[in-house]
Amino acid sequence: MTDLLLPIFPLGVVLFPGTMLPLHLFEPRYRQMLADVRDGDGRFGIIAAMPGVAERDLPAGRMGCVAEVTDVDVMPDGRANIIVTGRERFALTAFIEHDAPYHVATGTVVLDHTGFAPVALAVAADEVLANFKRVVQAVRTLNDDTDPLPNLPDDAAQVAWSVGAMIDLDLESRYRLLAERSPAARLTQIDHVLRKAIPDLELQAALKAK
Repeated sequence: MTDLLLPIFPLGVVLFPGTMLPLHLFEPRYRQMLADVRDGDGRFGIIAAMPGVAERDLPAGRMGCVAEVTDVDVMPDGRANIIVTGRERFALTAFIEHDAPYHVATGTVVLDHTGFAPVALAVAADEVLANFKRVVQAVRTLNDDTDPLPNLPDDAAQVAWSVGAMIDLDLESRYRLLAERSPAARLTQIDHVLRKAIPDLELQAALKAK
């Protein structure tokens, strides 16, 4: 486990490793955070907020994802639109006292469990990708969308996060997907969501095509 010291941005969203997320920064404290991280390594931590829990009361062990700022558009009034890319996961250790107007905390990097069978994982990832393509094709038929399919990862351990970032999941489901340390279990979670959606979407697409 590697120790981290990060500015923390509690949000009602989940950032997955290897995926991108657009953010709009308008609060003065997060404008300052952006300025500070741009002067440093460009990284801060995003932790999914918990309903009814104050930001500094988020419990130790709450999982987050390191966000690296990869694009910035600062507006004349100081607000900013940024794009961040998810890097490593971390578990919150503790918030610390700091002069900054935003939260700062320590955390430890969280890695996947090892020992899974690569061939079985690759087969499961291929199944998820095939089902995801069926969902996308049905949705695009319904929306008269002819754009190409989104780029999908070759890394089987990344597939569930990449697909999860592009489909409709509630916050708790997204958090479970982030926190799951078994790549196979993540694929199972996503495949269940896709398989549940496919019959209705494909029926609607078929009716529209007629």
